Amino acid sequence: MTDLNKEGKVNLSFEQDNGAVWVFAGDSQFGTEISHLMMMHADEYSEDELRVICHHAACEIDRLRAELEKAKAQAVPEWISVEDQMPESLRNVLVLLDANSAKNQNQMVAHFIPKFTEEYHGDDDWYDYDEERACGYVKEGWYANTAYIGDEYSSYFIEEKVTHWKPLKEASESGS
Repeated sequence: MTDLNKEGKVNLSFEQDNGAVWVFAGDSQFGTEISHLMMMHADEYSEDELRVICHHAACEIDRLRAELEKAKAQAVPEWISVEDQMPESLRNVLVLLDANSAKNQNQMVAHFIPKFTEEYHGDDDWYDYDEERACGYVKEGWYANTAYIGDEYSSYFIEEKVTHWKPLKEASESGS
């Protein structure tokens, strides 16, 4: 509850409940919702009281707009260019391939493996070799996830150019 007293002239308090803002006069326990107040009871309040009510309503609207913008930004992540920023190493993200980026087609879940970060223990020669460490590493690049086996994803190297990425929704965000 917000109590706004201005040199004894205005004795109003405010409460917010499920998006509605209620105005209470003096010590009354019975409030009036602002939109109803403005339409039906304006003649019952002084000009100073109405100014305070309008000011408080405007502040509440601004606060709610800011919350809405913040929620929109969190709910719908924008595509991030790989030239501007790369995702965290080995983190699964949604990627957009260059083939048809204008229509947001050719999307897939993938992760990026930086050079010389994941040791390679295969028996073919498809790897990058680090002479300083005398060790083979998985080739640097984007890898698409195909299946979850045990505690790891089976994946393959993406030959096409990845242009953009965005975080995957967390399980709590997607309703899972």
